[in-house]
Parts: sequence; C-alpha cells; structure tokens
Amino acid sequence: MADDEDSHFAYDPSKNAHLKGRRRFKADLEDMQIMSAAGYTMKGLRLSNIEAGEDDGSFNAAIEDTRGKAILTANFLVSDTSEYPKSHSLFCHSLDPDLSSRLEAIVESVVEQPARPIKEAIDSFFGSVAGAIAPKAPIYVKSDSEGEDSGDESETYDYDDMDDDVGAASSEPKAVLPLLQANFIDAVASSYKPGFTRISGGDDFILSVSIPVISLASSLIPPRALTAWDRRLLSTSNQHLVLLISGFRGIYPIIQSDGMYTEDAQRFSATLSFKVGLSPQYKPGYEQTREAVRKHGLIITDAEDELEKQAELEREQEYWDDEEAEYVEPVVEVVEEEPEDPTRFDKFSLSHSMESLLDQSFLKVVQYRRKFGLGWAGAEVLHSETEKHQRKPEDVLQAMKKANYQVINDADKEESRLGRTLALPHDPLAGLGRNEPINLPLTAFSYLIRRLTLCTKYCIVCHNKLNTDYEALKPYVCDSKLCSYQYFTMNRGPSLEYEIVHNPKTVDLLVSLAYCAASEGALEDPLPIGLGLRVPHPGPLPAGSYIAPRRLNPPFPQGADPSAEALTTNAPEIGPDGLVDFDQLSIPEMRAALSKQIDALPSIEAMKKHLQKKVRAGKSKPKLREMNTSLLPAAWLILRWVVCSCTALIEEITSGNELIEDLDPNWRQFRLSVGAPDAEAKFKTAVQAATSTSSNAKTYPVLYAFHGSPLRNWHSIVRHGLWYRSVANGRAFGDGVYLAKDAMTSMGHYASGTRTAWKNSQSNPTNCVALAEVVNLPEKFVSSNPHFVVADTTWIMCRYLLIKGSSLDPVGESPSSKTLVKSPGLRYVQIDPKQKTTVAQKPIQIPDPDFQLESLLHQRQAEVIEPSYDDEDMAIFNLGPNAVSQSQSKGKGREQQSNGYGDAMDVDDDDADYRLPPAPKPKAPVVVEKPADDWKHDSDYVERALENLMLPPFESSPGASMALQKELRALLREQDAAKSFRELGWYMPPELVGDNLYRWVVEMHSFDPDIPIAKDMKREKINSIIFEIRFPPTYPIAPPFFRIITPRFLPFIHGGGGHVTGGGSICMDLLTSNGWLPSYNIPAVLMQIKLAISNLDPRPARLAKNWQTPYSVSESLAGFKRAASTHGWTVPDGLDRLVR
Repeated sequence: MADDEDSHFAYDPSKNAHLKGRRRFKADLEDMQIMSAAGYTMKGLRLSNIEAGEDDGSFNAAIEDTRGKAILTANFLVSDTSEYPKSHSLFCHSLDPDLSSRLEAIVESVVEQPARPIKEAIDSFFGSVAGAIAPKAPIYVKSDSEGEDSGDESETYDYDDMDDDVGAASSEPKAVLPLLQANFIDAVASSYKPGFTRISGGDDFILSVSIPVISLASSLIPPRALTAWDRRLLSTSNQHLVLLISGFRGIYPIIQSDGMYTEDAQRFSATLSFKVGLSPQYKPGYEQTREAVRKHGLIITDAEDELEKQAELEREQEYWDDEEAEYVEPVVEVVEEEPEDPTRFDKFSLSHSMESLLDQSFLKVVQYRRKFGLGWAGAEVLHSETEKHQRKPEDVLQAMKKANYQVINDADKEESRLGRTLALPHDPLAGLGRNEPINLPLTAFSYLIRRLTLCTKYCIVCHNKLNTDYEALKPYVCDSKLCSYQYFTMNRGPSLEYEIVHNPKTVDLLVSLAYCAASEGALEDPLPIGLGLRVPHPGPLPAGSYIAPRRLNPPFPQGADPSAEALTTNAPEIGPDGLVDFDQLSIPEMRAALSKQIDALPSIEAMKKHLQKKVRAGKSKPKLREMNTSLLPAAWLILRWVVCSCTALIEEITSGNELIEDLDPNWRQFRLSVGAPDAEAKFKTAVQAATSTSSNAKTYPVLYAFHGSPLRNWHSIVRHGLWYRSVANGRAFGDGVYLAKDAMTSMGHYASGTRTAWKNSQSNPTNCVALAEVVNLPEKFVSSNPHFVVADTTWIMCRYLLIKGSSLDPVGESPSSKTLVKSPGLRYVQIDPKQKTTVAQKPIQIPDPDFQLESLLHQRQAEVIEPSYDDEDMAIFNLGPNAVSQSQSKGKGREQQSNGYGDAMDVDDDDADYRLPPAPKPKAPVVVEKPADDWKHDSDYVERALENLMLPPFESSPGASMALQKELRALLREQDAAKSFRELGWYMPPELVGDNLYRWVVEMHSFDPDIPIAKDMKREKINSIIFEIRFPPTYPIAPPFFRIITPRFLPFIHGGGGHVTGGGSICMDLLTSNGWLPSYNIPAVLMQIKLAISNLDPRPARLAKNWQTPYSVSESLAGFKRAASTHGWTVPDGLDRLVR
C-alpha cells in the first residue's frame, strides 16, 4: 500500500483471491467502495466516489484533489466479468464534457493496460492522472545525484502553493533531451536514423530507429533473401525498415542498467511496445505513427455500420432460406482505396513475427545478458529453457551445470563463429559496463537487425532455434504441433491479408490448384487436420465420385482406379450447429468438404478491394471475415491453410528481362524462387556432391528440363517437389520422375488439360508445366535418352511454373504476350551443350536471375535520397551543453516549484506541451582584436603550398552538406572569438573557403617552443603546418581524411614520430571507423592532432631534410592504410574515392 494511502481500511489483496469471474468483480468493487468511504487517497488524489454503473461489469469513479476540487469522473467497463481479473479488457471513457487533452489521452490509454484487479487498475489510473496534471516537465529522467530514498518523496504532492491547479512532483529530475541526444548520436554512429515523435495532448512520446533497406542488402542480408521474404523490400525505392517504440508513459530512461524497468516506469505501469514496418521516410508521419501503435479501434458502430450489417444479415437469410440455390457473390461495391502516402507505415511479411519476438522476449534477453554476462544467442537459449520449464533462470543454469551447461556457451560460440562469415550488426551491449546505462533504441534496433539477418534459422512462431541441418531461403515454422496450430489458426505466420493485397495472382493460383486437387481426388497429406475446422457434412459419396461440379472431361486418365480409397463406416457426429468435425471425416469426405468451402470463397480480387477500403480515422481496418458473414469460419481458415502451407515463393514474372524466351505467349510464367525447406537443402547438397566428382558438373552444375503433369498434382508438387508415388503415364524407361528435354513434349501430352476450375478464379489454370533444375549427372540417371528419368527426387528442383489458362483467362493481357524490351547486356544461364534444353527444337534462353538482382540493386542505390531530419529531431541534435540550465531559467517570476526541472510548464495550462529547445538563432560574428605580437597568417606561403593541390571531392549528400555548413560556421565563429591565434593554435584562411564544402585547408601553428618540431620550424622559418581536410558524403557518420601538405616530416622508420605517417597522414584511431564518433567537431580534432604531433613518446616529430617537398595524396593514402593495418583499425568505406 502506498505511503499516502488512508489506513482506515487495510486492503488485503488475497482476500478475494478464492473468487473468480463476476463474484470476484462484485467483491472487489465493494471493497473499493468501503475504501472510498474511508477517504482513500493515492498520489495526492482522492477517490471521492465509486459505484456500480448501469451496465453489467461497469463502474463509475470520481477523483478529486485533497481540497475537494473535482479532477475527473470516469466510467470503467470490464469486457467480460467471467474472465475477470486475469483475461478481461478494461475500457474507459470520461463523463466530463470538458476534459483536457492530457487527461483524455490517459483515459484512452486504459484499454492498453494489462488485465488486473480493480484496486490495481485504479492505482495505476491515479498515477497516470497525477503525472498528467503535474505542472512540471512531463518527460524526465532521474538526476544522477538522487538518493535511493528520493523515490518515496516523489510520490508526495503538495497543492498548497498552487492557485487553482493541482500539484507537482517534488523530485528533482533533469531534462530528458540531452540523454536522448547522446542515444541518438550513438545510433547515428551505427548508421541508423533515430527519430522522436511527441504525442500531442499528453506527456507520451514515440521513438523510432530506421535504416534504408538498400543498406541491409549491401552489407548485412543477401538481396535474394530480401526479395524472397517480401518483394516490396527491394521493389520500392527509398524504402526504410523502421522500428517504433512506444509505451514510455512520459518516462526516459524507462529501463535501468540491468534491463529492468525503472521505479518510475513501474509506478506508472509503463510497458514498452514495438512495431516493425516499412516507410518511404526515415520515420513515418505523426498520424501514421499514432495509428501504428494504436491497439484498438472504435467499439461503437455508427449508422453506416448498422445499415451494412443489416444488409449482410438479409443476404445471409436469403442464402439459408434457399439451401439448394447456389450462392451468388454480390456485386462488389466500388470503394475508395488507400492513396499512396509518403509518410505511411506499412507492415511486411515478417512484421508480426518480429513484433511478437520484441514484445515477448527482448527485455528478458537483455536482462539475462546483463545479469549473467551472456551473448545474444546464449541469453536466448536461457530464456527459452526458462519459459519451457517455468523456473527461475538461476535454477535453470544450476540444472544445466549438472547436466549440460555447455548448451548456452555453445550457442554463443556458434554465433561468434558465424559472425566471421556472416555480417552481423553491431552489439551495443558488448563491452558495456555493469552499471553503464543501456541505449534502448539502439539496442532494440540492433537486436531486430540481428534476428532479421538470422530469421531463417529460427521458428517464426516460437522464435526458438530450428534443429535442422538445412537452411531455407524463406522463414518457416518448426516441427512443434503447437507452433503449427498457431501458425495457421492464430495468424502467427505470414499475413494472409498481406499476401492477398500484394501477391493476388499467386494466391489465386494456389487456391485454384488446391480446388482442382480436392475436386479430382488428388489432394493428399498433409491435410488441414488439427485446426478445429467445423464444416457441413458433404453427404454420402458413392464409390468413384470425385466432386467436380464443372467437369467437362474425365478427371482421371485411363486405367486409374480412384475408388480404391474406401470410405469410413463410422459417420461423424453432427453437432447442434449442424456441422461436423473435419478431422472425423474420411479422406474423400475431407476433399469434398474442402472443395465446397473453397468454392464458396469470393474472388481474390474482391478480397483485395475489401482489404484496401479506406477507413475513417480511429476505426479498425477491414477484416476478411467481415466481407461475407454468411461464410463459415472454416472457409477462411482453409484459405489461410492453402496459402500459408506453401513454403515456396511463387511470383509471376512481369519483366521482359526475366521471361524465358521462345515460349508460347499463352503460357504465363511464374518463378519458383525456392522450394520447400527440406527439398531446397537436399538439392544444394546433391549439387555440391556432383561438382566434387564430375569435371563437367563443376563447369555446368545443373541442367534444365521440363516436367508436365495433370493440374490436380500441382498442389502437392509446389509443396514437396516432384515424386512418383503413382503411375500416371507409364514407366517405359524405368521408375522415376520423367523430364523432357524439349518443352513441347511436356506441354503437348503429359500436362493434360482439365476443365475443373474454382468458379471465382481469375487465372483459370488448365495446364501446368515446370522447368526444373536437375543435378548434372546424367550418367547416374535411370535413363537419359530420349527423356531424363531421375530416381532420386532430391536431385530435382522446380524453378519455373508455366501456367496455361482457359478461354476465360485474359491471355492478351499477360506479360508473356507483350512485346517487352530487353535490357542491353542481359546475361543468360549457361546450359550444358551436351544436354541442350529446347523449345520446338530451338535452344532455350533463360535469363540469369543474378543479373536481375544486380540491376535492381544498382537502380535502388541510384534512387537513394539522404533524408533530412525534421525540426523535432534536429532540435535534439542541436542541444548545447547548457540545455538544462537554459530550461531551468524559464520560470523565473512565476510561482513554481521547479527545483531544477527542465522545461518547466506554466501552472495555469495543464495542456501546454513540453517544448523542445529551438535551434539557436544566427548571431553576428564577434571579432576579438588580437594582440600585436600574435601569430600572423602568411598568405603567400599558403598559396605556394596549394599550387599543385588536387581537385576537391566530387561526392556529396544533403545530410553531409548541412552538417558541414553548421560545422564551418562554428569553426569560423570560434576562430573570430579567440583572444589570440597563438592561443587557439590553428587557423583557417577565410579566403580559401570556396564553393566546395568538402575540402578545407587549415594551418597548425604556435607549438610549444621547447619541443623539437617547434625548433625545427623556427630554424627553417616555417610559419605553419598546412593541412588538407577532405570530407566524405557520409559525414558526420564517417570521419574526414586529414593529411599534411607541407612541410615533410621525418618518417618513423628513420627516427621520426609525432603520429605522422610516412605519407603525411595522421596515425590516430579517432580518424578511423573504429574511433570516430559523429559528435566530434573539427576544432576538437585539430587540438587532438596538435597534441599528438607535440607528443615526444615514443619519439618526437622532426622535419625531414627534404622538408620543402610536399606530400602527394597517393602517399598520404598509402601511409594511412599501412598504419591502420598495423594497428588493426578499419579504414572508412569510400576512402579511395574521397582522394581521387
């Protein structure tokens, strides 16, 4: 119980613990009413009244301050009292007509809180209200000087000094923005783009971190993998992967150095939430960000919703009134689709998996790393074992020590070895001291990038490591039955809605193939068993019936005996709903039930239009099940099973550069980028074995051949690959998979047509042929003439699907039928001349998919536009060292209790937003008169040194130009304000500031007269050391390149020193990728270089005998690289281009 809580009624949390549901709710509400009557107070507020509401499960609560001034009256509603207090949702709305936006935000956020008893919910609500009305900086961090007991004082509110408004916490926080600045700079140093979005009307905010997707493809994740996971990742220009972090409740930092929530975060029930998506900008717009983190839509239907619902009920009634009539899909209403929004935030295929991982595991994994000194992989193993056995991590570790503790250490070692061959992101926790603060946005985003890079090694549902000896190109689920169940029934895998919107033709093809397989009796295991499907009984099936309602030709070839499958004699029990359990049906009945449910589905194009409906702000997005309420839930679940059980990535080829040449344009071409996970791994193993035993296979690892099969078989083929469990066309050349060398053989005979079609199919496929890769060892085939007959199906991998549609198919609109322009320089795969693959006896031409990827990457890189930070983020980056003190001085002359608060707020406006410090206004330069005996600039000396200077850098970027403009202004201002040039130690000639910001010339002078280099310069009458500074287009992320133009120094191998390389560059780690930070400014770097030159250890710097010979750029670059290699430093990317 809180310190300021009235003690007249001692609250016992276990008093009603034996009760559940509605009885527990009523008992807890009665206890709160007793406490309210006794004068219950919390955080300086009093619960003046609490009573049951008009609706079941609702109650009203009135809050006032200690002087009796009304603050808020709210109505709370428990969604279902039978689930109280562990599984219910709590809704809240205010009964006050004029509610401030801050309090309105608190009321709306109640629904986001976890299920808890009424007392705990009220306490959390009190804390939020108290924080919202406090006239202080709403976003704060604890002062480093606060003691452990200061937290208790912060819960005491004093209202006596306020005129009309309620209190302020008396703790002493400092402004949060300088801390955010430090975290942001570290994020920028890792090549990420941080962002800050303030939520108006409240104290909360949202942080974002992003990276251009093209950067992932260039350095971390293979581009082929990105296209397999989600085509939009690289098909759209300027795409950014964005992580949104919300739930701070106005508190930062929200976690301690051990990864646990801070006391303030726990007191205000702050809970972090993560959203992962794509945006054209480095962070989404304000409205899009709010929408992305919103957890609930409106629960109140308006008049339009009621009319639509009534119309749906009428349609459903008409359908059930005439069971014999075939259901006709209503005309799809033309609706306004979502327009393209440059500030949008889109989910992609792995968004849900990554979000659940971050929400459920990220903080726990961080805590285990910090507590036990583990790496990411080891902490994940410990977290998995802890959750599996429901034990404390210490107990799990102790048990592992007795059994096999090495499993955790082995996981970290394996990832360490993996990091040598696979690019993994920077680990912000590596080397971090035990008591050092955690950079939350950087750590969370680095963890996200790591798991994206390794996503094919983990189950996308339970997130545990896959125990397989293969790796698929496309993420999948583990062999756990629970994961499989969640994968299909709980939308834990890829989003069906996403696939419908972005890959409608592929979805249409998959549904059409499944319908054909079910209707013609070819659908076999795995079937959708164990998903809880409830379907109408298909009725008695006579032997030999095969459910093909629009069959115009016999579905089976001559000689087949489809009646071999006997029906089960035990009829399934029909429930009160008139449905039966799908799992109790016989195989033929299952096929019949599946075909009927699929046939009832609307077209994929209609689903896409429904999902793209524009919704009013605050309303939930359209759901598939809302499209046609007359459909059984089983129909939608079957649709999901059809789409998501296919682990292949099938995509229609729409580019002329990717089409197989010389094929009949009536055949649509689909690329099968990867097969089932196990088949892909086995095929790669077989190819590697062939290249090690055959010299011809080493040159031509695979050959290409065609396979034709009736359409009913392709639902299975795209999932399992080619096999030969049943004889369809004879075995004249032996047992195995038959592959034709010429396409016409497969298209003309083996790919027999069908007239069984899903009625709402857009593609209406009738024939299907595959172009497959085969391990190039024909001498080991069962037969290689006239056809290939391959017994080992792991040697075959389908790569292209060729689909021919019926007359309903708009073949003329197919990309295959258009005259498409080929790109110059297009490459084709090399086909073994000994085993030519032909189309009508003409050699086939298959475009090299690597060429397409390379072209795509070049195109995306050329489209990259460096985004500029918005004003809100720039204000954080522009914070000066006196930002806190400036904010503390705001409230002078008013009655406040700031006590060092940053950004103190006016007490008479509880809706005032906290204000970010504005960017400093430009000031006129202050020129200080220098002493008469000061160091003097010699322009003639400098001009002679620059006579042969190379051209300035040719690469630039908007971000670097903006940073350099700011840096240049600051440097010249500091130079003008210096009391003397001798004291400053460096000088930038203003006349040399040209149009190109990316090259500066700076003189270094006035060394300590007692050191050798100063004596040498005095002896030779050298006025200064002249430097050239060249800036890359990635500045300030990447360091500039410093080199001496003149004079020439004595090389280290000849007795020189001063950290000057033999080529005149500077040997310092802060000028390499290892030591550079974007927060460094040029004056500070110049002083570090001057100190290094002045350093006498290990040897002092001296002038060379040929000191008048200037350094060349090439020798400066070579010297810098030699020094970096010697010390193990990383040379910045693009350095060679910088000095060209």
